[in-house]
Amino acid sequence: MAQNWDAFMRQVEQWTREMERFIAHVDEARAATLSSMVLAPTAAVLWRPAVNVYETADAVIVQAELAGVTPEEMTIQYDSGHLLVWGQRREIITADAQTIHRLEIQSGRFAFRAQLPAAVDAETGKATMQAGILEIRLAKQPTHRNGVIRLSLVESERRLR
Repeated sequence: MAQNWDAFMRQVEQWTREMERFIAHVDEARAATLSSMVLAPTAAVLWRPAVNVYETADAVIVQAELAGVTPEEMTIQYDSGHLLVWGQRREIITADAQTIHRLEIQSGRFAFRAQLPAAVDAETGKATMQAGILEIRLAKQPTHRNGVIRLSLVESERRLR
């Protein structure tokens, strides 16, 4: 009987640790949402794009899959180690569609937030859109510099319009 009780207590301790980890995660997400994100742009977000975040020797690179989104329809903001991108992709199905057989391309409001692995200078950040991939390149520096990053089209994208 003592062995069963010990096993039960070990299981309860494990559940307690897992719940504490979960609650810490929820508290961290809530704090990040309230303190470092602009709430209005993320209200009623319908979808989140696939995102890559990686470092080179001198920069942090963020890539997002955003085919069909124009620069005028998105905003990129950096604040204290977090990059926030939000905007909208217009519906591509025409109004004369009578029956939809497959609907996988998401449209409407989108947003994503990425915590960056290093301090960067947003004022010198460069954002480009090529072949439906948004790439934001931020130079590393010793301390964070907040700002809004302007999006410019790569030459090959301009020729397509």
